[in-house]
Amino acid sequence: MDDNFQDSASDDGGFDLRQEIARSAFADMCHDWERNQKYDQALQLTISRLHAAGQQAHVLDIGTGSGLLSMMAVRAGADSVVACEAFRPMAECAERIIEANGMQERIRLVKKRSTQLSVGPGQDMERRANVLVTELFDTELIGEGALGTYRHALQHLLTDDVLTIPHQATIYAQVVECPLVLSWQQLKTLSNADGDILLRVPPEVVSCRGSSAVFDMQLSQLSPGSFNALTDPIPVFKFSWSKHQELVNNRNEKRICPASTSGFPQAVFMWWDLMMDSAGDVLLSCAPYWAHPDHATLKQKQANSTTKRRMPEGNFIPWRDHWMQAVYFLPPTKIPLERGHQFVLQAYHDEYSLWFGIGEQSSTPLSAPHCVCGWHIAQSRSRIGQLNDSLRNKRYLNYFERVFSSDSVVLVLSEGSLLGLAAARMGVKQVLLYEPNAISRRCMEAFVEHNSVSNVCFLASADALEPEQAASVTHLFAEPHFPSAILPWDNLHYGDLLKNLRPMLPATVTVIPSSGTLYALPMEFLDLHKITAPLGTCEGFDLSLMDRLIEQHSSYADSPIEAQPLWEYPSYSLAGATRLMEIDFMADFEQSKIERGEMRVAEPERLNGIAIWIDWHLDGSHSPKTTISCGPLVPVEEASDEPTRWNANWRQGVHLLRKLPNRKEVIPWTVKFNPVLNNVYFQFDYED
Repeated sequence: MDDNFQDSASDDGGFDLRQEIARSAFADMCHDWERNQKYDQALQLTISRLHAAGQQAHVLDIGTGSGLLSMMAVRAGADSVVACEAFRPMAECAERIIEANGMQERIRLVKKRSTQLSVGPGQDMERRANVLVTELFDTELIGEGALGTYRHALQHLLTDDVLTIPHQATIYAQVVECPLVLSWQQLKTLSNADGDILLRVPPEVVSCRGSSAVFDMQLSQLSPGSFNALTDPIPVFKFSWSKHQELVNNRNEKRICPASTSGFPQAVFMWWDLMMDSAGDVLLSCAPYWAHPDHATLKQKQANSTTKRRMPEGNFIPWRDHWMQAVYFLPPTKIPLERGHQFVLQAYHDEYSLWFGIGEQSSTPLSAPHCVCGWHIAQSRSRIGQLNDSLRNKRYLNYFERVFSSDSVVLVLSEGSLLGLAAARMGVKQVLLYEPNAISRRCMEAFVEHNSVSNVCFLASADALEPEQAASVTHLFAEPHFPSAILPWDNLHYGDLLKNLRPMLPATVTVIPSSGTLYALPMEFLDLHKITAPLGTCEGFDLSLMDRLIEQHSSYADSPIEAQPLWEYPSYSLAGATRLMEIDFMADFEQSKIERGEMRVAEPERLNGIAIWIDWHLDGSHSPKTTISCGPLVPVEEASDEPTRWNANWRQGVHLLRKLPNRKEVIPWTVKFNPVLNNVYFQFDYED
């Protein structure tokens, strides 16, 4: 593939542009077989109906990506096809794909945004199109600017009788009580093992509605017992893509709903479906499995399968990562709904976002949410989940009870550590809190003020630690957590801070955690590997040129290990967990380390990924009671036909195999730790 494309980031060697290409997710969408087939069916039905009525089919494909939908339109008999793609590297790739499939004379590719197209003889489009095929949607449906793009196209590029593919979209909402998802949004009171309250949550944090950023999730992976559905799925908005007057930016709909069961309305689960053709013959649904129209049929098909592995019910339906479902949090309420009680669900959208509320018919409209407490800005949703994790907190607090005393001076080298504040409430002499981030520091100060914690001193930087303070430190504690960390072991930054402070600290200081251990687990993912897997052919078209484009730029710009919430992506272990390396914060953190070994894989032909995580050991005992793991919920000791259960409050690291090589049964591995760069490097030699 030619590297000589226009570089919009030349000052960094094109890294940002290369990364954008590598992560463009075009391949992920093309792996969505249901999406592809239903677009294909809708094109065939629409074009054949036009021809049957004596009309020609002039197709416009907005945001063509790989060119797949345009090639489908040609195959369906379109009389002309114009495709536009503004992302120049992908447009050039599409040009080559179209040529490789012999359709360069049938498709006019314009490397512009649709809003820049001109219409007329000799222009970008010879005539207005009477068929529009496009995929402009994200998890929120409208988050990529679909409303504005459709309005412009209807006004300037399309005929009055245009047929759009898809024809219509419907957004569904389901009101639920779900403590699990609420634990990723709303901080809880922190108590010790005896039930004594250590930290109460400030009222401005309790009432905060959180961030306006979409909370996307694979809802089908929630266990049935983790939520209580208070309503059936409710259609709240419809978008008819061919009707300009209906595609407005701001709408407010109210739906009177009966509560199907009793409970507290905490959140709304949202998804959407697409009616692909005007006759309503082809439906594409993004519903979770319990509301999916094809679930019963697909479940029966799975029941007739001969596979010995247990397939999670959420994976019976088609998998997709580019369109998930979303969670919207309702304003907090202390009043539960009673079964059979009717209430009003308020649904809102602007040009790009949705939000929901509960009220009466005459209630005041609800504005879009935004964080006022700072926690939802300073911390990720998984971090808030960690802060609310009762088992994790219990292990820390039980350990504190054993090692802290009234003479303890605790230096906390973590950001946003409520456990550090809890130590202050447990009777230690003083807590020194490292809080370099201004927003996080204000969040912690609000907790200090609300709980009247007097024995806390904030440090805006590690350099702010005075020699007298350092000399008094008896314990150094870290969770460890830093908002800049992406992969779990990025929190080894704690060791770097400790290394720099060590000359100032007493030799007798107790370091918590004392070490961290990296582990790896060879996996067969049911679907996650598709986000990097090559396409080859797709619905009969050769897309290998796109494979090569993405692979080329991914190898340059992407880390071979990426962070993923693996609980959302079912997988099977193909061996027991392998201990890769232990990093001791007391003894040898300043020394480069290298470890080598082998992992033996059962059924290596199933291998498509390797999961990696880190366990933090509070002391040298390595006891499960003093270990905080961000990996599986229970230790994995052997290959299993049961899906691995992952800690949902962490993102794990995963290396996904891009190609399908001949895999070895015994995989040599190498791990290197560079304390100067604070980096860990992994190499797995799985190709035979």
